[in-house]
Amino acid sequence: MKVRLMLISLLVLVSAVVAAVGFKIKSKTVAKAAIAAEGAQREAAANVRVPPKIVLPEPGPLQEVLHLGGTLRPEAEVDLAFKMPGRVVEVPVKKGDVVEAGAVLARIDPRDVDAQAEQIKAGMAAARAQELMATDALRRSKNLVAAGAATEQQVVMAGGQANLTAASIAQVTAQGKVVDLMKQETKLVAPIGGVVVRAPSAPGFFASPGQPYFRIERLTTLKFTANLADRDASRLKTGVALTLESDSHVKATGTIDMLIPSADPQTRRVPMEASVPNPDGKLIAGSYVEGEVLVDAPANVSIPATALLTGDTSAVLVVEGGKLVRRPVTLLRTEKDKLLVTSGLALTDYVVAAPGASWRDGDVLPADTPLPKAPVAVPRDPSPTH
Repeated sequence: MKVRLMLISLLVLVSAVVAAVGFKIKSKTVAKAAIAAEGAQREAAANVRVPPKIVLPEPGPLQEVLHLGGTLRPEAEVDLAFKMPGRVVEVPVKKGDVVEAGAVLARIDPRDVDAQAEQIKAGMAAARAQELMATDALRRSKNLVAAGAATEQQVVMAGGQANLTAASIAQVTAQGKVVDLMKQETKLVAPIGGVVVRAPSAPGFFASPGQPYFRIERLTTLKFTANLADRDASRLKTGVALTLESDSHVKATGTIDMLIPSADPQTRRVPMEASVPNPDGKLIAGSYVEGEVLVDAPANVSIPATALLTGDTSAVLVVEGGKLVRRPVTLLRTEKDKLLVTSGLALTDYVVAAPGASWRDGDVLPADTPLPKAPVAVPRDPSPTH
């Protein structure tokens, strides 16, 4: 009896274990099937291509900013030196002084020149006395010839002496003019008004002729000088306004007043100058500044920057006959998230906004792709190059 009960219990236990194992196997099979179904759904969804976003080019800007870099220089500048040697006895100005044209900057000792002037004065007095005697001798010789008491040879000799005396007077007169000029050169005078940027600290030194000791710069107006590439120079003209900003963030406005239509043979750059008022002196001569000029932009259209395809040449995908076609374009520049295109696109072209890696040349455009409404007018439309 006990044996039978044990067998019955064992059978019940085995049946329970078998049932549990079968349930687990069935559960795993169901889970695998569910996972497989979900994966199939995902794969099917991945194979479904979302239609690309299609955009129309928009008119680009009519004007653009041309950026320049250059140097500020004085409107006028001059280095000054004495023409004659001498010891400097007076320097009434110092560096930083503002002087007017005609102001005396320095004087050299005039005593040597004054002594020469006295010599010239004495020489002129002697020449005048000789002139009187020669004139009187010539008059008396002519009277004696008329009376038969002298020969014509005596008259000729008296006339020659008178001419020699006149030449001596002319020579002394010329020497006097030279000395007068030398007296003027003992003073060094400012030819322009401006700021004294170089000057001796004190008198007493011996000045050598031709050695610059002073420098004056006119700084109330500055010259912005730059050298441009010919493509930029061709877009500018005299009379155009430009804005400048220095490293210290001082801003100013100037006007282009010189644009030489000839490139430097060494740099292949075109020289340009602009006048910049500087009444308060906040702009510093000799400093580098950046400038901007508003110029007419070439005809262009604007598209999203994401429309550009990867590759060695600039190109985008456009819709032609229900397919996507790679079209080369010419870029003007990138402006924030936009591309400015000067050729290759018209305002009526349908452009793929972001082809990425999903869309390529030759792909068929899905029939359900929404297309934007084409514009009625197409002003400033660059001619497409297909």
